[in-house]
Amino acid sequence: MFVCTSFYNLPKNEISSSIDIFFKRFNLSMIAKKSNAQKSKGVPFLVLFSYLVTTIFSNRSAFRDFQLHHDDLSFSDKTFRNLLNNGKINWQRFLILLSKSVIGFIRPLTNEDRKEVFIVDDSMYERLNAKNVELCGWQYDHANHKNKKGFRFLQLGWSDGNTFLPVAFSLLSSSKKVREAGKVDHRTHSGRRKAQAQRKGTDVLVELLQAALKEGITAHYVLFDSWFSSPKMFHALHKMKLHAVCMLKRSKKVYYRYHGEWVDVKTIFQTEKKRRGRSRYLLSVSVESEMDGQVLPIKLVYVRNRNKRNDYLVLATTDISLSEDKVIQLYGKRWAIEVYFKICKQHLRLSKYQGLSYDGIFAHTITVAVSYLILAVQHREQTDERTMGELFYLMIEELSDISFSEAISQLLELFKEVFANEMVLSEETLNNIMDQFLQKLPQATQNQLKLVA
Repeated sequence: MFVCTSFYNLPKNEISSSIDIFFKRFNLSMIAKKSNAQKSKGVPFLVLFSYLVTTIFSNRSAFRDFQLHHDDLSFSDKTFRNLLNNGKINWQRFLILLSKSVIGFIRPLTNEDRKEVFIVDDSMYERLNAKNVELCGWQYDHANHKNKKGFRFLQLGWSDGNTFLPVAFSLLSSSKKVREAGKVDHRTHSGRRKAQAQRKGTDVLVELLQAALKEGITAHYVLFDSWFSSPKMFHALHKMKLHAVCMLKRSKKVYYRYHGEWVDVKTIFQTEKKRRGRSRYLLSVSVESEMDGQVLPIKLVYVRNRNKRNDYLVLATTDISLSEDKVIQLYGKRWAIEVYFKICKQHLRLSKYQGLSYDGIFAHTITVAVSYLILAVQHREQTDERTMGELFYLMIEELSDISFSEAISQLLELFKEVFANEMVLSEETLNNIMDQFLQKLPQATQNQLKLVA
């Protein structure tokens, strides 16, 4: 497994230096000002935030790191704790603006014809044995099929098919056995975060997308799995002028209009003639969804399990002009967010923060997201020669998008799992993708995440 070693052991403090360069390059000072994060007196915000991000790449908490190196620092542990617990900072806007700046760096490196996508998913943020953590409650972990204490980590990301960037997130609470936040002023950023945490995940997803679009982050499609797919979500995205590409539940409780009748996806599969032989997909049909008088056309693509005749997955898109192969290829981009979750949990200390306040946990998650943005930029610069200048940009071809063969291969991986509440890629597949990402990072960063027996 991977473990972190202290960046203080590296010559010339390379990790800390690369963080400072990243902050200057993407103008974090201006972003902090727009997010109400700048301080009028005392230790500057960027000094404290740089320290917190640096500790993400160490094998210690910020408090433990401070105990070891407090003589070299110009502030107390209370100072950075106050920053984490500051309810006046608009952390969500902070991350959106920073992601927008990084997207501005990546977008010119890819062809305009390539489809940019928003990717949505959630994961378990565990806080076991934490009785007094604000808004912490019991959540059902769909991957392990167990109830665990913590938050539902709802993440919105952006991808060009090669680089994934976290854009916005929310740590959703539970309706069961939650430690209340006490008196909350919903006019403050802290109050809005806590109020959002107690709303339905599908409603919060729409809010995150609206916030990203408002700040100027755009994409062609929104990718998500069956947990978010519903006619209501399709219509909500349509109002925002976004197309969906997603997986549908094989449910008999959700109906679509097909040949003038309201039927479920299972009935369509059972009644229609399938494609013969070892074709890439079994069936493709166009259906309609209607809500509040608004009719929305939807294309359904049934993907076969080549090893078991009766197994199939149902993909859907509101862009009926897409070919079946393109639907499968686009959906294959969704797995990038699974790798993001894995790296955050396994290497970037996502669930290691021991604070009790919701604001502190949210701010710590921001430092993890910013740490990943740093890795994403380093990864792109290591693999894309176009970043080296105009000459290279003109002479070198752009990095390839995810291929259809990769997408269909990952999709077929799902058939190895039992059809239960949620289907995820195997641990081995995710580990392989994550290892490929880590191996292309600069050597100094790899030293922080090096492989040990």
